[in-house]
Amino acid sequence: MSSFAKRPRRKGGGSSDKERVFNMPTEEDASDGSYITTSYFDDDDDDDDIPDTRKRNKTKNRVVYEEDDDDDYYGEKKKKPNIFVRMAHAIFPMKGDGVAESVRKIIFDIAVVAFVITGGSVLYNVVGEFWNDKVIDVKVRELYDSTITPVAEEKASELTPEQLSGMVDMPVEEIERIVKEVPEIQPSFLKLYSTNPDIVGWVKLGDENDPIVNIDYPVVQAEDNDYYLTHNFYKEDAQRGAIFADYRNKFDEGKLSGNTILYGHNMWNGDTMFAKLSRYYQPKESADPLKFYRDHPIVTFNTLYDNAEWKVFACVLFNTQEELGEVYPYLNYREFRNKETFNNFILDIMDRSVLWTDVDLTYGDEILTLSTCYYPYGKENADTRVAVFARKVRDGEDPSVDVAKAVRNTDPLKFRYQYEHDAVGSKSWGGRTWDTSKLLSYEG
Repeated sequence: MSSFAKRPRRKGGGSSDKERVFNMPTEEDASDGSYITTSYFDDDDDDDDIPDTRKRNKTKNRVVYEEDDDDDYYGEKKKKPNIFVRMAHAIFPMKGDGVAESVRKIIFDIAVVAFVITGGSVLYNVVGEFWNDKVIDVKVRELYDSTITPVAEEKASELTPEQLSGMVDMPVEEIERIVKEVPEIQPSFLKLYSTNPDIVGWVKLGDENDPIVNIDYPVVQAEDNDYYLTHNFYKEDAQRGAIFADYRNKFDEGKLSGNTILYGHNMWNGDTMFAKLSRYYQPKESADPLKFYRDHPIVTFNTLYDNAEWKVFACVLFNTQEELGEVYPYLNYREFRNKETFNNFILDIMDRSVLWTDVDLTYGDEILTLSTCYYPYGKENADTRVAVFARKVRDGEDPSVDVAKAVRNTDPLKFRYQYEHDAVGSKSWGGRTWDTSKLLSYEG
């Protein structure tokens, strides 16, 4: 190869026995084509005897080749820009970017800004509504003081307006107006009624010291079952709505329907309104499926005319879609025409209940049903409801419950979709096995 014909000149002209010393090539030497260029090193041949003529910078102890981007001859790395600089180069248009690259970065930046603005707005609204709800809860609870009338015997009509004004700190004229409309109202409900005459009662489960549940809300009633789904006690628009009674239930001077039905949302945060009722059906804080019931066997539901406690006796998951199986009409049982109707209702509920308790029932008992949405199979798959049933403590009855006698029902009567999708349990109902002697008016 002619380009290799020249040889490096020797220093001196001594004999061949002397050590041969070669001059290192210079840039001028390399430019005249007498020696190989740096491009030759792209070939991985073992030409170690060929001199390296790449441009180099001399330092005290090493040689650094200018064309080495990452690793120099000795394996040393050049210092890279910090992570923030690299991120900026990756995200924002820079000098030297092509048109397509600049457009891509601009579109990406606009999308990020839009996401931050939208997400921030949603978060602001969610947090704002949450705190607003908390403030409203505090305000409403300040309007209600059940300790004003520890026993329901003392009605507003039995006290003078001046006496009532001193008890509840309200103008005499307003008290006179309310007592004229609702003579038998309890003084503890005067402020609530003055604020919203849709008030019919107050429901309570747990308290502020309960680590699991604190259901403590006014109960209202409208002319339909839609209004209070989206309005709070002050009749303001509110996603969580209010706790409300079925519009068909009656509250006539202390005489309730045979089955009083209360509705409340199961809120997304799992902590407000009726969200915690699902724990009767499927506890989360404990592996013991009955722990939540044992801790909360009593519901307090006071009305404008009466204070009362109610013993929980059943919990059922109900289907609302006919294509998924049976749709049991538990919401249509508000009055019991006779003993047979009452007994059949209780038999149906107990067959489907996931818990059996030591609470007995008989025809003439008043029933309280607390109903809320609950989606153990996913809302998109099965639009279901969980309902908790309780009966009013009878006059003179001990309000305590022997929770140690409670039993988890492992074979409740289910609707078809449940049998098809439950991972454990039988695929068909094994029949009635609960202690029917607890239904005192039943002779079957």
